[in-house]
Amino acid sequence: MSNPYAEVFYNEFKKQFINSKHAQENAQTPRKIESFVKDLNNFLSKAAPEKNLKIDTTGYKIEAKEFANYVLSLRANMIAHSKDIKEIKEKDSRSKEIIEFLDKVKDFCINSSSKLYEDFDYDCFQLNKNSQELELCEDLPNTNSKSLYFFGVNRSNRDNLKDINYYFKHATKDLFQDKIFADTDIYSVSMPTCFPEEIAGSSILKTITEPERFNDAEKYFVEEYWSGYVGKDLEFDDEGKVVGGKKFAPQLLKKRMQNLKIFSYCAGAANAHRCLKALKNIALQIYDKPTVEEAWKNIDVVSYAFPLESEKIDYKNTAIMCNDKNPDNPESVILTNFPSQYKELRLSKQDKGSIKIKNQNNCKYIALELPKDVPIFDHNGQQISRHINNRNGHRLQNATAKNIYSHNYEVLSYIMESILKQEEINDKKLQQIANSVNIPQQEKER
Repeated sequence: MSNPYAEVFYNEFKKQFINSKHAQENAQTPRKIESFVKDLNNFLSKAAPEKNLKIDTTGYKIEAKEFANYVLSLRANMIAHSKDIKEIKEKDSRSKEIIEFLDKVKDFCINSSSKLYEDFDYDCFQLNKNSQELELCEDLPNTNSKSLYFFGVNRSNRDNLKDINYYFKHATKDLFQDKIFADTDIYSVSMPTCFPEEIAGSSILKTITEPERFNDAEKYFVEEYWSGYVGKDLEFDDEGKVVGGKKFAPQLLKKRMQNLKIFSYCAGAANAHRCLKALKNIALQIYDKPTVEEAWKNIDVVSYAFPLESEKIDYKNTAIMCNDKNPDNPESVILTNFPSQYKELRLSKQDKGSIKIKNQNNCKYIALELPKDVPIFDHNGQQISRHINNRNGHRLQNATAKNIYSHNYEVLSYIMESILKQEEINDKKLQQIANSVNIPQQEKER
């Protein structure tokens, strides 16, 4: 069986470049583009051998900038066309061929950029409770107090705190204004510059398919900011091996893990997962496995738009997604990355109420309805009118912004309050909150 995404990439290439606009006799394909086309053809032959799909650029002039836009949009096209595929399966959306090809995409983008991607590290910023502004975290986090780390999809830019604060406030909207965070230290973790969202596809899929792995970027972040959660004054060699410091008593280790809270979004949730794996790698060097496994059950992670399968998770995870009951407007990102999970979780017109809950092992999966009139904002924070868009259900603001049409915000607030108080999340209360929506009269009349 051929991979349907092979045809998506093939058709998009032909649509953009193999046409009369680009036809030019004796046109020469630039060497880098020619090399990438070979990689694309190699992918097509592996992913859909019986389709005999092949790109031939002979007689067509392709400009570098146009081609870069095509390459950068490959992952977006994959997501956008998912709703047009009759039945998506993990073997297609997470195939080895897809991951290898998206690695080529990442290499092409980085090697073709005029900007040198020198920064391969995460940056951590702390919220100043007085100014309500993020500042570069130059001191070690206080592991004796509750700390919440927000992992989003913004890239590091320590030289532009205005940009860092804009993204943080735009993404988290009203969430951290709640009084429940008064005694909690809040941090925002920015992903490395070399992980632009447009070329992070392979990193996300590798986390989904190989959940035990982590990169040097996560190792360095954990050594610098999180090692205090698992030991005192820990020292590391160049290979990441613990060579100094002291471990805690088992009960103190469990208490430290209770203080580590995470709220994450999309690719940021994948980053947070890898950081926890890097932290566990350190813990397993100084404690026995049963002690670490028990302590890890005290870590709370709330993720939005990233419902990693429960068998791949060793911490407490509440995974939230938000989708439209209109089948023509699915939450396409989850549909692409987690087709089986989406099928089990998604709300349909036949469902009664505005929430669906699934409990599995140490994970709680929650699907919330995307109301018709939920406020939608553009990148500059300006409200725009509601329209069918394959990314509407993916917007973090659907759960972090207060509005009179939806209690999705109240659902998230209750979840966050519960984990900060170390209380169990009550499913009955979740349902009551989600289904107590006051529908405006004009909505009732539609």
